[in-house]
Amino acid sequence: MLEGSLRDFSLDDLLQMISLGGKTGELHLEGLTPFGKRKGIIYFENGEVKDAETEETRGEIAILDLLNIKEGTFRFVPNDTLHIKKAISKSIPDLVLLATSKLDEWNRVKSRVESVDSVFKMMTDDIPSEIHLSQTDWKVLMLLQKGMTIREAALKLNMTVFDVARIAYGLAALKIIREVGQKNPDTNEVKVKAPPKNFILRLIDRIRRL
Repeated sequence: MLEGSLRDFSLDDLLQMISLGGKTGELHLEGLTPFGKRKGIIYFENGEVKDAETEETRGEIAILDLLNIKEGTFRFVPNDTLHIKKAISKSIPDLVLLATSKLDEWNRVKSRVESVDSVFKMMTDDIPSEIHLSQTDWKVLMLLQKGMTIREAALKLNMTVFDVARIAYGLAALKIIREVGQKNPDTNEVKVKAPPKNFILRLIDRIRRL
């Protein structure tokens, strides 16, 4: 068994070591990602990723989440994984590259979407007269307008939080929805976001004109 801290041993190096060594077993990971704490297992057979799971997801969605752990601990347990059905076909370099690209995308999305626990509201004004949304966009929109967070919508649709956040970003850019607060995932309480300053100034101006 091999275990340690991801501060001393990068996850990329760890994956390459398991791959080049042709190892079979379970890589247990726990730590912090840009989306909160994550805990899960990546299953290997002869150095190739076979499957992955977190407390909420499984397969490629799970491993993309786990690959964003930057601070945490790892434990590799040599073990027979014949009972695990192969659910991931991508190579380790491809998975790492995909996870990195989605994280870069998230860093761009954060300008309009602050958190995966953000709550949104449908806008009634300024919606474009003609909008072209895909079927997936509509599914995400319907869940967000019901009060679901990005994290909750991702679980409901079996999508990554990255992809749901990207769609929410686009919907916000089109002024179809706007962020109104953030939900505490432990208590489900919503902290309402303060209105933008220019909105407050416009409101004061309108009151003065009454």
